Amino acid sequence: MHIEKSSILEFLAVWPLPTLAVGVLLWAVMQRPWQVLQREPIQHAWLGSLVLLTLLWSARATVGHDVVIQLTGATLAVTMFGLPLALISLALANVVSLLGLAYLSGQAWPDIGWVALAPRFIWMAAVPALVTAALQAVLRRRLPRHLFVFILGHGYFAALLASMVAGGLRVAWLVQTSAPGGAGLSVADRLTGVVIMAFGDAFLTGMLVAIFVVFRPHWVLTFNGREYLA
Repeated sequence: MHIEKSSILEFLAVWPLPTLAVGVLLWAVMQRPWQVLQREPIQHAWLGSLVLLTLLWSARATVGHDVVIQLTGATLAVTMFGLPLALISLALANVVSLLGLAYLSGQAWPDIGWVALAPRFIWMAAVPALVTAALQAVLRRRLPRHLFVFILGHGYFAALLASMVAGGLRVAWLVQTSAPGGAGLSVADRLTGVVIMAFGDAFLTGMLVAIFVVFRPHWVLTFNGREYLA
């Protein structure tokens, strides 16, 4: 049976990402991460982080020839609340920011691009969050427990590498699922945007992690003061 290449490309572009997004969210929900929100200080920090994440996901800039720069805050969410709650928080920010952008652009309810939810969640939330969690686990095992190791490793470098990995995989996915000869950005332009976004995410995450572990360490669930300040 002959299957047209365009049909394969359409399938690859539409179905795997929503399926993967639903699977990741189901796993996060099964961990029942909301139990940590029983503590009042964490509730305030989580609600504040939702506002910050929604603003980050709603703000975007275009540099050069349509290179889109958009910060994600995925590493910051994982560092503050752990992987499961971070995924749920990023999913909420994804939906709210999409609705906000639709409202600001004057889109009617039927015209909202709901299909963008899954790709945005995978490339801006799930992949960088998973990379962050894996990298932070390695850092906890391999490096000494020191305050500056936590700030630079868990905050700055984890955000930098997670953003680069997620952005690089997204570029590879777009190249693989795009029709040959189609109009669009070059790979070099896309990777330029990835690098710029990665350093922006790293700077923002490293700065906020440094502030929080010094002034509000109880907001950062992955930080144990008895270990890193001993």
